[in-house]
Amino acid sequence: MSEAGPLRADVLLHRLCLTRSRSEAKTACDAGAVSLDGRAARASDTIAPGARVEVRYPGRTLELELLETPGKSTSRRAARELYRIVRDERTGIDP
Repeated sequence: MSEAGPLRADVLLHRLCLTRSRSEAKTACDAGAVSLDGRAARASDTIAPGARVEVRYPGRTLELELLETPGKSTSRRAARELYRIVRDERTGIDP
């Protein structure tokens, strides 16, 4: 299932099913909502296994460690096995 090399940030986010599309992932990177190993990520940045990726959604911050690079056709269930959640923090939600 794994490809040989690292993937662009926008492609990776989409293949891991963390965004609905590659263009949505690119927009998130352009808006500063994605960090790679503690610094702002560009859509064109390459990400390899071992990297820490943080995605800030409205109302949620998700930080993960990439375990394996996904292939082109990865199901949502299979994608979940390719990363480890480091932090999943809900923000701005009333209990």
